Amino acid sequence: MPSERIGFIGVGAMGLPMAVRLCQAGYPVVFTSRRAEAVARLTAAGATALPTPLVVASESDIVLSCLPADDDLFEVFLGPDGVIERLRPGGTIIDLSTTSPMMIQRIADEAARRQIRVVDAPVSGGVTGAEQGTLTLMVGCAPEVLEKVRPLLAVLGSRVFHVGDVGMGKVFKLVNNLLTGATLVLIGEALALAASAEADLRLLYEVVKASSGNSNAWTDAVPKVLEAAERKPGFRLELMRKDLGLASAMGADLDVPLALTTLALQVYMVACSRGHGKEDAQQIARFVARLASVDLTRDT
Repeated sequence: MPSERIGFIGVGAMGLPMAVRLCQAGYPVVFTSRRAEAVARLTAAGATALPTPLVVASESDIVLSCLPADDDLFEVFLGPDGVIERLRPGGTIIDLSTTSPMMIQRIADEAARRQIRVVDAPVSGGVTGAEQGTLTLMVGCAPEVLEKVRPLLAVLGSRVFHVGDVGMGKVFKLVNNLLTGATLVLIGEALALAASAEADLRLLYEVVKASSGNSNAWTDAVPKVLEAAERKPGFRLELMRKDLGLASAMGADLDVPLALTTLALQVYMVACSRGHGKEDAQQIARFVARLASVDLTRDT
């Protein structure tokens, strides 16, 4: 049985199934959450609910976090009641969030002064991957630190890539989401064009899937976009907007022009301003088609 005591902060759509998997793997898990659903599921799995991140840190050897934005990371780790204040020297932080490289590097610098290791490990694979333990992890840390936590990471994902030092995990994840987010906008334009030409969209899906225009985004998103029924969101549209914004800001910092990324970001911003932020990010394709007065769910 694993002996490390695990703390988990950020048991939302992605964090909750990951924390449950750690319980199922035999890790003693403590967590904090104000969400009744998360508390119920995790306590049923054997985890212990605690009131604050500070208390979670005091009861943990390894603290995992899966948080939405830089501000959340700052508050949880560097704020007045932050994790670093209470996590013991020799402890480890594993951050699974998609945030800026600069924030996790700032946390790592402060943690190092307190003899705390930091693993930068954003994930890809969605809620289904989190539930099934098939996530891809893009890990930035010292090689010897990765080897210490590899058994734990293997519970969460089937593919663990060591991509460099702390911060580089975030770089890889933002590039991944840049490609996915921009592709979903392009898929919306392609479907709108085909529908306006009275093409059979389901046949188009199969033909592109077997052709050079195929991508994981096309394969996964198009059947859902063509469905009339609404699905429970996995990765929210507003989070993709946030990630494209981070990629755009990183491009500005590095003097790299990101014209298409900036255009895609504007589309996500418009969609969010019109109340679509809580929808699944894949539905940006349906939104783009509606801008062309095309209803992708009609006659499909």
